[in-house]
Amino acid sequence: MSLLRKEMLKMSFVMRTSKPSGNKFYITKSKGGYSLCVIGSPTDKNANVLANCVGYSCGRFNEIIGKMKYPTLNCNAENFIERAKNLGLRISKTPTLGGIMVWQKGASLSGNDGAGHVAIVERINNSNSIYTSESGWGGPTFFNATRTNNNGRWGMASGYKFRGCIINPAVKPAPTPVVPTVGDYVTLDVMKVRSGPGTKYKQKKVKELTPDGKKNATSTRANAYACYKKGTVFTALKIEKNNNEYWAKTPSGYICIQMGKEIYCKKK
Repeated sequence: MSLLRKEMLKMSFVMRTSKPSGNKFYITKSKGGYSLCVIGSPTDKNANVLANCVGYSCGRFNEIIGKMKYPTLNCNAENFIERAKNLGLRISKTPTLGGIMVWQKGASLSGNDGAGHVAIVERINNSNSIYTSESGWGGPTFFNATRTNNNGRWGMASGYKFRGCIINPAVKPAPTPVVPTVGDYVTLDVMKVRSGPGTKYKQKKVKELTPDGKKNATSTRANAYACYKKGTVFTALKIEKNNNEYWAKTPSGYICIQMGKEIYCKKK
């Protein structure tokens, strides 16, 4: 990810990795806070809607927005989808940054067979892994978790069903990376030169580079592993895709130019 994109994301979204304390988004109105949610169990005196996934997720969702714009996200967790739609919020089938993940418990949405669960997406690692902040009725009051979607339920037990993610309107999605094409690129960092696409290929030695490649290498020692300097301009003769990676074939070897949403080399 480029430095500019990291800074833009940093300004618009800051992860929560610690329990809120004395924060009005997690305190009921009767105690001077903003929340309409029930008091949690066990009750945290400094954030009295905890421990409870509903009180936490409602508070965190609005905290990200910067004001208690949606206080009525205070129903059973599994019914957050319907409540959100009534409030004009959009739903995604996949996790979105700052959004509320919603799980149904049991076969119905009545609450008779379970109230479900909600959690906030604090970071998206990749299409199969996210980092969340959560709370739970009966405890713990607050926790972070890395959740993967290997079981189709984002890590929840078999009695749960993932219903979707409520999109947080305050968090703008990162721009979709453009599929790379052949042409001239510049390295945004020191880049390894390999004998083929993907990490299963051995890194080249400086002596194996073309004469132009040797000029761009970070080392002049023939048997040193070949890396291009930051700011090096090279020509991508061909683009090869390897899983979520895009590799440029250059006269000296292969260089990874993009991995998922992270950009390592920019088109000139």
